[in-house]
Amino acid sequence: MIKRMTLLAKKEGSSISDFRAYWAGCHAELALCMDGITSYTQNRVEKRLWQCSNGSGQFTVDGVVELCFESDEAMSRAQHSRVGSEYIPQDEPNFLYGWTLCVVTPEDEPRERLGVKVLVLATTKDECSRVDFKEAVVKANALSATHAEVTFNWTERSAKRDRLWAEPVAPNVLLAMWFGNTAQAHDAFRADGELASQISRLSTQASAYLINALIKR
Repeated sequence: MIKRMTLLAKKEGSSISDFRAYWAGCHAELALCMDGITSYTQNRVEKRLWQCSNGSGQFTVDGVVELCFESDEAMSRAQHSRVGSEYIPQDEPNFLYGWTLCVVTPEDEPRERLGVKVLVLATTKDECSRVDFKEAVVKANALSATHAEVTFNWTERSAKRDRLWAEPVAPNVLLAMWFGNTAQAHDAFRADGELASQISRLSTQASAYLINALIKR
C-alpha cells in the first residue's frame, strides 16, 4: 500500500466553514472519480495542540488529506489521469492557498479507529534516523498516563503545485495518534511532557494538531 498525505491551507480570506464545505463537497466528488483509491480521509484541523519549543514548529495547515492506493503504480495512474493531472489542479485554487504533498510509506493498514485523533507533523534533525525517532516516541508514549495508539507514516518524496504556495520544508514523518478523549490529547502534549520533549529534541520543526476526521471512502 502507498499513501498520499497532502497538507492543505485554505484560500486567503475564506472561512473555515467555506473551506471545509468545498473540500468535502464538489472537490471530494471530483477526487473520487480517480481510479484506484482504496481509502480517502479528510483530516480537518480543529486546533494546534503544541509546537516545538523553539517556536519553529507551526506548519500552515487547515487540513491533511489521506488518499491510499494499493500500489505506487495505481497511484501513478490516478495522478496521470485527466482527473488527477488536469481537473483537480484546476479546481484547487478555488479553495486553497497552500498545497504540500507527502508520498508516505505507512506502517499500518488503514482502518477505522476509535477515540480522539491527533496528527503530529515533524521534520526530524539530519542525525535522527527513523529508528531513533520511532523508539523515542514509542517509549515516551508507553510511559505516559495518556497512552495512545500510534501509527507512523514516513515521507518518501514530496511535491508542490506551481499555482499554490508550499511548505518550505515538508515533514518527513507524520504520526497519527488516537486518545481516549480530548483531555488526554491535551495532556499528552503539555510543553513539559515527555512526548513533546522527545519530539522537540529530535526535530527541527514539529507540531501536533487536534483532528476532526471525515472518512469519504
